[in-house]
Amino acid sequence: MSGNGRIGILTVCLAAGAFGAGCAEQPRWPWSKPAAPMVKPTVAVMKFENRAPFPLGWDLSGGMKDVLTDRLVKTGKFTVVERPELNSVMKELRLQHSGVTRTQRRAALGRLKNVQYLVKGTITDFGHVSSGSGFFEGLGWDVFGAGARALMGMTLYVVDVESGEVICSESLSESVRARDLEVKAEYSGVAFGGRTFCRTPLGRATAKVIDKAIDRISGTIARRPWQPRIALVQPGGAVIINGGAEQQVEPGAEYEVLAAGKPIVDPDTGDTIGTQPGRLIGRIVVRRVHRRYSEAAIVTGRPGDFEVGHHCRRVPSLASR
Repeated sequence: MSGNGRIGILTVCLAAGAFGAGCAEQPRWPWSKPAAPMVKPTVAVMKFENRAPFPLGWDLSGGMKDVLTDRLVKTGKFTVVERPELNSVMKELRLQHSGVTRTQRRAALGRLKNVQYLVKGTITDFGHVSSGSGFFEGLGWDVFGAGARALMGMTLYVVDVESGEVICSESLSESVRARDLEVKAEYSGVAFGGRTFCRTPLGRATAKVIDKAIDRISGTIARRPWQPRIALVQPGGAVIINGGAEQQVEPGAEYEVLAAGKPIVDPDTGDTIGTQPGRLIGRIVVRRVHRRYSEAAIVTGRPGDFEVGHHCRRVPSLASR
């Protein structure tokens, strides 16, 4: 068999495997280069508002929240916090600190992560349309004719918690071709978001909309390159930075250490519109890398000037210059 033939068969097999995985994100090639680490913003997904009732009584509001949350976690680009269930978490924390439970493994107070962004949305379309007659009258979900398509649409919002500003608002919709069939028979006994749902026309349309939503959210808040910060200053001219092998920090990497710059505030609106460059404190070089942190030595600068929270900016090492 020719090389082109083998490549063609391999491509078909990979495509079939991805389709069989339902709504799951397609796997990366095993030999692809790891992406450069990015800042992982902390987000919480709220229940969606539903303006498109489905005749089988599905919980579209909670279902879309669960599906989008799952996909955000699987991207590895976000720290996702379960804010809608916060009351249950607070109840458990109060119980643990009431004195009626053991002290071992008691969760500490004041450790809940702060959310930077809220993700929410409104479901605007969820059903079937016909190219000939448009939407069926009322909830006429019995039969549709030639040219029928399954349609899913929503409006996505991303809110900056600190300012309350809506930093992303976009209408997303997708449709896929649907067979001529009885709709209630097609979806009866199917759970929203499950593998069976993902193989239905509405499931495929929903998966495409979720893909678009992930792309928009990533483009809005998760495209900033990650840089480490000083986590601990040790005696004798050594520091710990908050990044290790998981963030692709390498032994010998050199960083300039900068103090935090002052924010630039718009006098009319009070919004922070930028940050002044921070003062250069010195330079460090990584000596030993652990999974989530690294040990570094101070190369230039006074050890007493280095503080926890200082920013680190990667610079070319002496060996590469």
